[in-house]
Amino acid sequence: MGVVDFETGFTDGQLVNSVTADNGNVLTFGIGDQAPTSLPEIAQIGGPLTAFSASDGATLQSEIGNFFLTDGLPGASNYFIEFSQAVSEVSIDLLDLDALSFNGGPGVATVTVFSDSFSTVINSEDFLGSTGPVSSETLDTFSISGNSNAIKSLSIVYSVNGRGDTGTGIDNITFTQFEPSQGGSQSTPEPASILGLLAVGAVGAGSKLKRK
Repeated sequence: MGVVDFETGFTDGQLVNSVTADNGNVLTFGIGDQAPTSLPEIAQIGGPLTAFSASDGATLQSEIGNFFLTDGLPGASNYFIEFSQAVSEVSIDLLDLDALSFNGGPGVATVTVFSDSFSTVINSEDFLGSTGPVSSETLDTFSISGNSNAIKSLSIVYSVNGRGDTGTGIDNITFTQFEPSQGGSQSTPEPASILGLLAVGAVGAGSKLKRK
């Protein structure tokens, strides 16, 4: 199990390229439209405004701590994550996905996992964001697996009514390392079978002694 929660060694507004999880897996981050073209940044809860509200997640502090990753404010961006070591399942907190209500409805996050670098899809799911007042700060958690396949990268694409979102966040990335299934091992004889083989061996040895 690996975790990245952005709580140690970060400052507000810091650009993030890669982070090493507590289990040694290195996660590389990018934001953009259909592919990673720039870096996300760290937002600290409270002012000044870095992500999506003047309090920047202060109402969610008990769940997200003091720092999280954001696409920032200028323009709509999606998130792209690569893993240095393959994983089998990923869980991530999505922050302020409801902000898409500015565009006429609750937001949808399409989460896709790939067996390589954003090319070969192995699973994809849509997650509906929380509904409620536009001014509220929301947290939605999703989990997705590779359906027994190794996940090497992941994308989170926001959309509503054909438009993207501005000012979202992600946090508490939890994942399970991928462990390939082992090939068929040699079968071990049952104890009764072993005793039978020993008995046969003893009889054979006795026959040889009688012939001498």
